[in-house]
Amino acid sequence: MTKRWRVAEPCPEAFFGTVAEVPRPVAQALWNRGIRTTDEAHRFLAPDFTRDIHAPFQFRHMRAVVDRIFQALNAGERITVHGDYDADGVTGSTVLLTTLRMLAAHLGVADAPIDHYIPHRDKEGYGLHRGTVPKLEERGTKLLITVDCGIACVEEIAEGKRRGMETVVVDHHQFGATLPDGQLIHPSVPEETYPFKSLAAVGVSYKVAHALIEEGRARGLPIPDGAEKWLLDLVAIATVTDMVPLVGENRALLAYGLKVLNKTRRPGLRMLIEAARLVPGTIRSEDIAFMIGPRLNAAGRMDHAELALHLLLAADEVHAKPYLEKIERCNRERQETTRRMMDEAETLLAGKAIQRERAVFLAAAHWSPALVGLIAGKLLERFSRPVAIVGAHGGTWIGSGRSYAPFDITDAVRTSGEGVLSRVGGHLQACGFSVAEDAGIPVLEERFYAHAASRVTDEMMVPELVVDARVSLADLSLDLWEQIERMEPFGEGNRRPVFVAERVPVVVMDTVGAQRQHLRLTVLNERGMRVKAIGFKMGPRLAELPMGGELDLAFHVDQNEWNGRRELQLKLVDVRASKSFTEV
Repeated sequence: MTKRWRVAEPCPEAFFGTVAEVPRPVAQALWNRGIRTTDEAHRFLAPDFTRDIHAPFQFRHMRAVVDRIFQALNAGERITVHGDYDADGVTGSTVLLTTLRMLAAHLGVADAPIDHYIPHRDKEGYGLHRGTVPKLEERGTKLLITVDCGIACVEEIAEGKRRGMETVVVDHHQFGATLPDGQLIHPSVPEETYPFKSLAAVGVSYKVAHALIEEGRARGLPIPDGAEKWLLDLVAIATVTDMVPLVGENRALLAYGLKVLNKTRRPGLRMLIEAARLVPGTIRSEDIAFMIGPRLNAAGRMDHAELALHLLLAADEVHAKPYLEKIERCNRERQETTRRMMDEAETLLAGKAIQRERAVFLAAAHWSPALVGLIAGKLLERFSRPVAIVGAHGGTWIGSGRSYAPFDITDAVRTSGEGVLSRVGGHLQACGFSVAEDAGIPVLEERFYAHAASRVTDEMMVPELVVDARVSLADLSLDLWEQIERMEPFGEGNRRPVFVAERVPVVVMDTVGAQRQHLRLTVLNERGMRVKAIGFKMGPRLAELPMGGELDLAFHVDQNEWNGRRELQLKLVDVRASKSFTEV
């Protein structure tokens, strides 16, 4: 789908002198990301662990939490880490379990009762459940640590306290008017003193682990130097997959986490990297987003997230191998099931006048609730209008919604589902919900379409591509690519820069790939030199482009390496026939 291109306003000319060390396109990209001074540019381009990572004891309740955990370890009390079933919850749980077991070994209580609990995605759902509390009591849990959940589990935590359990909440999610009765390590709760508010749950878990390690050293435990940094491979994974903004402390955590990930000591994670056909030493944030994260999440979507947890905790390859094999099977099943659901969704949409509707709503009882969010995201990208996709499990309809801003998908579902929803939650662009009765689905569908019809405009249904700057192809080079790479790591809040070149003469235009699914161009720059461009999965666009004409290109600056030879290459984001425009 062709997008509306919006080019950022040019930065003040004086700013180029402020960041004279970088080329003008990079300077413009830095300006677009809120960089205004030389010092800010230096911090952005060269994150520093000592300077940019905040001390963990800046959390208001961290001292009390650390003391309570050491008390439990020394007294032999059972500690249970209760994580969520996604990559953030699994990696955050692994960070804490690894640290607790290391401390127990140094304290001489290696057999300390430290265990975990991760709910089943379909059978139990998100968070700490009231039915889980008696199970934990039966185990003998005295100290419960929730990871990536808990801040909204007020009644469940109160029930745990009545049964003799204290709770530490390690979370980052939205919370209600009433907070749970426990020690809260959450960057955004009222009166919290921690200066950075946008950590993923794994980042919050890391803060607890870092504080525990510092306290262990203070108590004379022989904890190796740098032990806390070896946890950063896990922090990197979920900082990417949970799509927290890559600014401030998150940027520093990810930058150092990528270094650790590329030389990780975890046997299971090394095997996962090999299975994903990634090369240690070259892994970037995009590899986490598209290769590592989906595999870890596939465990919870298709089987049980404990598979991913056990893989990350495995002491050697022998123990890791069966978990990796199951995760790889889950990932293949996820891909196959997602493709099948997409085919079925497209068949259902063929019977709808989708171009006349302002939204998409589809429901099928045999669809997996674990995958409906993926389908919603794909259909949003394709049709650029609010999407709600619903499956079912155990007699309950469970759905996910996705939208572009400014349409509030959570409010739309909540409003449309009044009287029929049994649960709804989320934020502006994503939500989850459930409907207990079959009769509620057609009611929700009709209201959802009506709600969208009254609020979704024609302009909102044209996706927007934010462009960093217009450039001349003659100014592009491998040196520029290397300067752009200094802006790594890329992700939420720091997308890889997109540039536009206008009225570009085309020399060659064809498709490549086994199914001719990729668009390949050879174009001329202003000096008459040839430049290659590739548009992955853009092969179908060939039919709409004029042969032998001029094109406007939106692209990432990239390189192509073949037989040891490197050359500049444009990685197309969008392309169209040239025309004059002020807002591209």
